[in-house]
Amino acid sequence: MKLSRAMTRFDTQLRADGKSERTQQAYLRDLRKLRCWLKRDVDVSTIIPDTLARFLADGHGELRSALTVNRTKTALRVFFRFLSDAGYLSENRARLIRSTPTDRRVPSYLSIDEARKLLDAIANSDSALAKRDHTMFSLFLGTGIRLGSLVALDASDLNLAEGTATIKTKRGREETVFLNARLCRLLNRYISIEGTAASTPFFCSRNGGRLGARQVQLRLKHWLQLAGITKPLSVHCLRHSFATRLYAKTGDLHLVQRALGHRHITTTEIYVKVEDKALRKALANM
Repeated sequence: MKLSRAMTRFDTQLRADGKSERTQQAYLRDLRKLRCWLKRDVDVSTIIPDTLARFLADGHGELRSALTVNRTKTALRVFFRFLSDAGYLSENRARLIRSTPTDRRVPSYLSIDEARKLLDAIANSDSALAKRDHTMFSLFLGTGIRLGSLVALDASDLNLAEGTATIKTKRGREETVFLNARLCRLLNRYISIEGTAASTPFFCSRNGGRLGARQVQLRLKHWLQLAGITKPLSVHCLRHSFATRLYAKTGDLHLVQRALGHRHITTTEIYVKVEDKALRKALANM
């Protein structure tokens, strides 16, 4: 099977597995680099471990960040595991690839004061969308759910009597997140104002359809500007904001791991670095 055809089948499998559009595009972008490096559309059976080792050595010099190299390595591992599992190859040709050790960057996030400033700016606005946006960004900051999970949320996914919400994760599974009493009151008030039916999207656009991810990003940018918060932040930074605040309150990484739905504790360890940064700043001001 030619590499280009294998990539097409891989893309189909990624979609069937419920991988996000961002993940699909990242994997395929790195595989296109491999195809370009090979200079022709080779049969995948001719790609051996040494081929991949030479590609990584030639295509990723010292000026490339370790995070970028690791992303490419992940794409290769997932792709060749797919080819092996699907029976297109007798073995996984990427089995020898190991990730490059790296210090993960401290994520951007809102401090407690900045988060309060953001929500106050929305609450004090007379915009027609302010009530929706205040509820939406409060939910982000109060649960740490991902953007994809929020826009996929239906009214029937909420059980405010028990203080829970059922969300769809980026891996296509369903998980339960917990809602504190303040969030439950806020969500109840929003439901009573909007008259949301159980079968409808919980957050709707102006035209009544399901709110899109791009629209949420633009709304955050709007409110950050209004609140006078100038540092560049994406919606995903609200997830980091929730996690850093939870870790600061509990000091328990396993609780943060459970709240975020991380499969591996190593993914959650980045929030220890956030606390280290805060400690250094506090000591400098003593």
